[in-house]
Amino acid sequence: MTTEATLEFSRYLELEEVTELDYIVIPHAHFDHLPGADQLALRTGAMVIATGEAIKCLRDVGVPDTQLIPVSGGERVPLFSKEILTKAAEGFIDRAPAPPTAPPTPHVKYATAAVHIWPSLHSLIPAITPHDLPEEFDTAERYTGEVTPYACSIDITRLMQFGLFKMKEFLPEESMNPGTRAFADYVQDRRKHVMSHFDGGQLMYNFVADGKSILYNSHLGVYQGIAQCITPKPTVAILGVGGRANLNGRPFQGSAAEFLVKQAKWLGEPTSIYLCVHDQSIIKPFRVDVTTAKDMLEQETATRAIDTQLGKVYTLDI
Repeated sequence: MTTEATLEFSRYLELEEVTELDYIVIPHAHFDHLPGADQLALRTGAMVIATGEAIKCLRDVGVPDTQLIPVSGGERVPLFSKEILTKAAEGFIDRAPAPPTAPPTPHVKYATAAVHIWPSLHSLIPAITPHDLPEEFDTAERYTGEVTPYACSIDITRLMQFGLFKMKEFLPEESMNPGTRAFADYVQDRRKHVMSHFDGGQLMYNFVADGKSILYNSHLGVYQGIAQCITPKPTVAILGVGGRANLNGRPFQGSAAEFLVKQAKWLGEPTSIYLCVHDQSIIKPFRVDVTTAKDMLEQETATRAIDTQLGKVYTLDI
């Protein structure tokens, strides 16, 4: 991949094109998950379910508390249509009991679905500085050992805070390729591009209706015990695939593909797994090769693995 190619990405959906939205769920507060959520929430009135760190970032740029639902894992949140939320606000339907100054909330009998929030884990990166990042993540590559006995997601926080967010302080302008320069410019304006160097804790969302569920775990990390105890077991799972896997807060000894097979089995082997967070990037790692992950999932579990593509609409059939 040439440097120039990284800046020639197709655009599939602009923020301004999204005019109707009921809920926004945010797994964590990093630059590739949070930006744009503030604009969508303010324009559509959508409710936002997110970590405390992400909620703080959104509040700081003007998203009202009436639209913000801070969670940390362990919560079960009833979901309502925009019509039901409006009727509750106007006093036309029964409301849920609440403290005196709380915004009006519909009674749970009007819920059309629910989301169960679980603690999860951010994937790890086999690098200390931006220079050390690989050009590509290959889900076949096996990682063993640890850089230090304390390798964990704090390394991600420090890489963001003192590396990626401050590239202009230690990289001469003339040494930056167009992708690096574009990224360095992007992370400077935190009012326009809302984000944090701290993930605020990674969350996993299990959307439940009629006894079935769709699970969304955006990163290659999980607590084994939590994955095993989730109920109902998901029929469909959307799983992150890039990076070095993070198992129980420790670097996973093996490949991303091997980790995904284990995760699929802990989740009860969903009928379909949609691989995510492996789109091209303007900075290293530029891409993720999911071939081995897809093949191993389909060979070693009853799951059908889908290599999701940008711009394509998928129907999640449960």
